[in-house]
Amino acid sequence: MWRRAAAILWLAQPAALWAQAADLPPEAASGEPLPAGVSVRKVGAQSIYVDAHGRTLYGMDMRAVTGRTGHQPLWCSGDCLTQWTPLAAPAKAEIVPAPPEFGGDRKAPRLKQDGPDWIVMQGPSGPQWVYKRVNLVFTHAGERPGTIGHEGEDGLVWNSLKYVPAAPKIDAPADVTARLVDGRYLLVDGQGNLLVTHKGKACGTTCADWRVFPAGMARRGMGAWTVRPDGDRAQWAYRDRPVFTIASDDPADIPVEAEPLIP
Repeated sequence: MWRRAAAILWLAQPAALWAQAADLPPEAASGEPLPAGVSVRKVGAQSIYVDAHGRTLYGMDMRAVTGRTGHQPLWCSGDCLTQWTPLAAPAKAEIVPAPPEFGGDRKAPRLKQDGPDWIVMQGPSGPQWVYKRVNLVFTHAGERPGTIGHEGEDGLVWNSLKYVPAAPKIDAPADVTARLVDGRYLLVDGQGNLLVTHKGKACGTTCADWRVFPAGMARRGMGAWTVRPDGDRAQWAYRDRPVFTIASDDPADIPVEAEPLIP
């Protein structure tokens, strides 16, 4: 049976090899269209992918099954399929050959890191959706919509598929990036410090002691960014408001008179 065999495999693997999606921050979505019937729903504090009936989608994480050893993984079959239902793909969907980590031919090409979020492989019951290159997608039989009661089951093999919004494309200075913080993207500098501006129309003396976000030698703006003279140095402005940095990546540390930059 799958569970007994899986337990034997796990005992044979060093614990350090068990890293999987439950141990790592979930990857952001690519922004591509979702499979027919799949949508995003809030379940508790998490945004989760669900099927057409609102049932939580779980990933059978191949990294947890194989321990990243390259051994042929164990498929959900037999009694496992009485509890877990594969998320079936259309019969005519393009099927990606299973790579070695999925028990496929050793000569099969590995999945591209920058490939699509959702692909189709030949699963235990036919064409089946795979999410983010490592998760065979299932629902749990009898689970009510809006619940994630099987999170982390079987040694973290089964994990709900979390939705993280796609990172926005920004036209900004080279050391500015968008970072996901508490479910939304905020702009940070090259050290990961949050970028802020003052609330209201004028900064006045309120931000006199704040740390200016310097524009360096830049004299020309880009997109919503412009350069403002500030004595002997130049300061970046975002949407015509001066930009400052705070030495923190925690929004709780933002001064009450300031607000974060949102792309």
